[in-house]
Amino acid sequence: MKKSLFAIAALVALVSCQSLKEEWQPVLSNPKAPAPSVISDFDAENIISIKDLKAMYKDKAVEIMDNVWIKGQVISSDRSGNLYKEIYIQDGTGAIDLKLGRSSLYSEFSLGQWVYVDCNGLTLGSYKGMPQLGLEADQTEGNEYETAYIDPQVVIDQHVFKGPKAEPLKPQVITEAQVKTSLGLVFQGELWGKLVTLEGLVYKKEVFCLLYPHALLPHTKDDPYNRIFLSDNGTWGINTWAMSKGLYTEFVKAGLFDNAEVGSGSTRYGNILGTPRQYLKTGATLDRFGADADLTYKEIMLKYPQANYVSHYFKFGKTDIQVRTSGYAKFSDQKLPQAVTSAMPVSVTGILTIYDGSAQITLLDDPSESVL
Repeated sequence: MKKSLFAIAALVALVSCQSLKEEWQPVLSNPKAPAPSVISDFDAENIISIKDLKAMYKDKAVEIMDNVWIKGQVISSDRSGNLYKEIYIQDGTGAIDLKLGRSSLYSEFSLGQWVYVDCNGLTLGSYKGMPQLGLEADQTEGNEYETAYIDPQVVIDQHVFKGPKAEPLKPQVITEAQVKTSLGLVFQGELWGKLVTLEGLVYKKEVFCLLYPHALLPHTKDDPYNRIFLSDNGTWGINTWAMSKGLYTEFVKAGLFDNAEVGSGSTRYGNILGTPRQYLKTGATLDRFGADADLTYKEIMLKYPQANYVSHYFKFGKTDIQVRTSGYAKFSDQKLPQAVTSAMPVSVTGILTIYDGSAQITLLDDPSESVL
């Protein structure tokens, strides 16, 4: 099926939408029936709960080949920029990350709106334990994703259908015990993807941030020469929710990350004041840097600045919670409020996810509304 999708994507650039519909639609390997005109047209017998859908996952990605549907209410918004090409939908049994290959989804899928998803031909997968529904991912070396974005639009239209609008769901106030239970269940945890409020979080004054010095070179776990972890050493001077490209540049220039080590895992080279030629000596990896091989990593970071996610660690009782914010969020450069930095208990509202055995919460709204 995937090859057919790539073929469609290429044809979209060459023909008009009308010609695509009339001339090229038959090339789909598994053409679907026209979208139902009203909600009553959906076959209720084929709609299963999100919990039952997740139960189909058995430690590896599964392509759904049966006539299976799910429905849920939209609980997320990318209006603030802290989510990217995805919406979260929730029913009475759980929630799931629906990977749609479009931005500004808030303008199409309003909070509380019912969404119906035809899962036939989609892939149920995990990223670091987080349930996701998308297309089959490329089986390339180093690809850590089990699903890909549902794209192009013609494919989205075959699988995702808007239902009636309804009142937005209220966040569920959850306890530390509930989080620990979901962590123990990993992928099958009930809370992942849900809109929740955590009360009594206390800032640990610690961050996790992964930087990619050279924006144009590979940066997977197999490319430690192009990875820098800011973790296990306080906040590194980061006093904002995340870092836009401009703020990242300011922080690098100010020397905040001068002691950060290039590398990951057991492979460590030295701090960012060294050069690729100094650390890599010879070989194809060094050659990838070209003329940049004799620049320090700090100079490379300034030459190829990027916006960066930052995860701030909080304590929820004895359980660590990461509050995750994108460098592309509208509030990325906002300073942490005094209540947070002074380690006062705060309530945080957002989408709860799992990442590599740890709980994360992604803010949907400005922190002035979601961190109180």
